[in-house]
Amino acid sequence: MAKIKEFTAAEQRSARAERVRVFEADPYGWIAQSEARSEQGYHLFSDPETKQLACTCADFIYRGNAEPGFECKHVTAVLKYLGRCYLKFDYDPLRQMSRAA
Repeated sequence: MAKIKEFTAAEQRSARAERVRVFEADPYGWIAQSEARSEQGYHLFSDPETKQLACTCADFIYRGNAEPGFECKHVTAVLKYLGRCYLKFDYDPLRQMSRAA
């Protein structure tokens, strides 16, 4: 019988990120709605010094400074959102192919 692999904490956060709704924030950044309470949202923005996403949730504040490269589920959700937006609106395979030529 095969042993079932347990998921790492990062893999678990990534899976939970699928249930987080993301919206653009005014005047800048994004809002990621809490998975548990839809009325609560966390503000995410690009840190000008590190060029990384920062989140206002407790998980990111507690672990983000201590663990370089840490991504809370809200950061993961925003990165997925940005990827979908890029592919839908900005990605041009012909432009990419012309650069390679």
